[in-house]
Parts: sequence; structure tokens; C-alpha cells
Amino acid sequence: MKSWVRHLYSLPACTADWLQHVLSSALRAVFSLAGGGLLLWSAGCGAQTPPGTLDLAFHDAPVSVVLQALADHQQLNLVLAPGVEGNLTLRLNDVPWQQALDVVLNMGNLVQNREKNVLMIFPQTYQDEQQQQQRARQKQQADDHPLSTLSIALENAEAAGVAASLNAQRATLLSPRGSIVTDTRTNTLLIHDTEEKLAALEQWITELDQPLQQVQLTAHIVTISNESLRELGVTWGLAEAEGAAGSFRLNNFAVGLPVADSTATAGFTLARIDSRLLSLELSALEQENQVEIIASPRLLTAHLQTASIKQGTEIPYQVSNGDSGANSIEFKEAVLGMEVTPKVLSNGRIQLALQISQNMPGRSIQQAEGEALAIDKQEIKTQVTVADGETVVLGGIFQQHHENTQDNVPGLASIPWVGSLFTHDRKKHRQHQLVIFVTPALVSAS
Repeated sequence: MKSWVRHLYSLPACTADWLQHVLSSALRAVFSLAGGGLLLWSAGCGAQTPPGTLDLAFHDAPVSVVLQALADHQQLNLVLAPGVEGNLTLRLNDVPWQQALDVVLNMGNLVQNREKNVLMIFPQTYQDEQQQQQRARQKQQADDHPLSTLSIALENAEAAGVAASLNAQRATLLSPRGSIVTDTRTNTLLIHDTEEKLAALEQWITELDQPLQQVQLTAHIVTISNESLRELGVTWGLAEAEGAAGSFRLNNFAVGLPVADSTATAGFTLARIDSRLLSLELSALEQENQVEIIASPRLLTAHLQTASIKQGTEIPYQVSNGDSGANSIEFKEAVLGMEVTPKVLSNGRIQLALQISQNMPGRSIQQAEGEALAIDKQEIKTQVTVADGETVVLGGIFQQHHENTQDNVPGLASIPWVGSLFTHDRKKHRQHQLVIFVTPALVSAS
């Protein structure tokens, strides 16, 4: 009898059926090991041994012997790959069969593969070698495949941008022999790779070549009085509750910007109003001489594409060339400018990145060559999120108009000492502000 065999157990009191099962299982295990001794049984009764478990004890036994015993216990065919070797010493009590197998595999650095009633055992290194050989065969097969060329003319996206996205994922999208070339003149991608890779790339490119969401920007640049603004429903700094009939929501902020002219103050304030009747109301106020519409541009742009609007003049000034003594005329812009970059959000709302600048002629500066005109600049950048068709209102550039008039009685008003009795002085003060209404609206793809 082998030196690694140990008999170290006693049987509990059980029924005749269970005892017959234990003896038959033990006999199968013993005879399968060509006369060797083995401690292996299934517990089926008794309060101390859970059902479905087994006890296992070996001392310096070949790992193949232990695996054969476990396979016989489950009536499985066993196949051992080359390299399954070594001895084990272990004693397990009340453990499930699968756990016992996992313990043996971990101790022997082995892996298993089971197909129906056949249990195959491999060394870990053997499996790694098989996987490497499989990858090498796949690579060789890929290298043997002929390369083809696919030409895709993009309709919406830029070829250079799509090529950059594909090259960033070339490890998964392209084979080692694959390549991508762009033709900017025709906005075309030229891809050289295997047929399998080209089929996957064509689907990927179709997903990238989607049209951007179009956004129509309607702007109204007006000068208007505070009273007329209130008629339109704009009250800076007021926020009424949402959901009420005729209610509006205002997000306002003000940024004070100094100007040289004491008759004007500058700042920017932002609000949001309902724009369904805005154009009609502005036209009605213009007919009543309560508002002056400076410009009403309408632009079409796309998601994350910037649209710009400018209104104003260019002021010429003389520039002297010190070397030649010649003078030239250059221009400075004194304009109201607005740049809008829309971003279409997933919920259908629109985020606007707004940049507003107001450049006004300032004071004259005396120089040796003559006078130079300063440009007073005010600028603000902000972001606001609005619903489709909602209007953003930007204001805060005020203009003060002071008018002094005199009414008198001709002849009598010129009499010394008493002429003032026939004279009446009147002072008029009017305040207007420059207001910009911007309304973004999503354009249907159709």
C-alpha cells in the first residue's frame, strides 16, 4: 500500500441505503486507483455532516490521483493535459465537491474545462500557450487577408475631424495594416483595410456623419423707453412665479461699465420673456414713436457654431509713418457687436453663449500729429439656457436726453426788468436704453 494513504475516519450510524452508497462509492474510488487506499465519502445523514458534502484526506499524493478520485465521485471522464504533475497533502471536511475541486486546482496552478461528462484539466501555462498560439493564428489569418480600399464622401461632418476620431480608436477599429487618408477638397475619407474592418468602419462613420441641429437666431436691436419696456413685460430685477397665467421668468444681472459721456450710463442686464408676439408689439410701438428699431437681423446657425451681428460705424484716424513721414488712414470700429453660440441640449432646451460689446466714440486726445479719438469699450460674456422660442433680453445701456426750451411773448420778453414775466423756461428729460432681444428657435430637419 502507498505511503500517502491514510484511513482516519469512523462511520456514523446511518440507514442501510446510505451505508450501501458510501461503500460502493469508496470501492469504486479504491479500485480505480489500482489498489491504492483513499479516504472519500459522501455524507447523507447525521446531524453533524451537511447533505451534498464530502470529506477528503491525502498525504503526499499525486495530484492526478486526487483529481481521478474527484472525477469518479461525480462519475465523470477525466482528461489530463501534459504538465499536470506534483503531489498534494490535504484534508477537507464537509465541503461541496466543486469547492474541493477548486482547492485542488488552485494548489496545483491548474485550470479546468468541462464538456458534458468530460472533465479536462490543464496547467495554467499550457492554457496561456494555447491562447497565445490562437492569437498568433488569428493574426496570421488577418495578415493573409487581402486589403481593400473604401471611399466615403461625407455630407455633414468634416473629413479631418472624423479621421481624427477614427485614429484615436485605431487599436480597435483598424487592423495593424490599416490606414486612413483624407481629401479635404472633396471632404472624402479613403480607408485601406480588410473587408471585415471596412464593414465595421462604414457603420461607425455613418453614425458620425450626422447633420448638426440647426438653430435660427432672431435679433431685434432697439432703443426704447422704460415705460415701453414695461408694456412688453420686461421689468429688470423682477421674478414672478412660474406656472401662473401670463407669467414670465427673469434671470437678471447687471454689470456697471463706466463711460466718459455724462449723458450716458452703460451696463448690461439680462432677462427672459415670452416671444410669441414680440415682433408685433415692437412694430406697434414703433408706429407710436415709442421705440426705434435699429436692426432686426435673422441668422441661421448650427449647434456649437458661432453667429455674429454688428451694428455701428468705423471711425477714420490718421496714422503717421515715422520713417517715411507719410500719413495713412486707418479705421476703428465704434459698433454694437454680438456673438451667439447655441448649444442644443438633450431635453430640447438651448444654451446660449453670449458675448456683447458696445464700442462708443470717446473723448479726443491731443497728439503731436493732431487729434486722436478714444474708443470707450464695454463688453460682457455670459451663458443662459432658454426654451425653444423663448427670448433673451439684454439691456442696460442708457442714453439721457436733456432739452431746454423757452417760450416768450415777442417784444415784451425783451423789456428790461420786466421781460422775465413774459418768459417761461421748460426743461425736458428723456431716458432711453439700448435693448437687444435674441430669440433662438430649433429648425426642423425636414
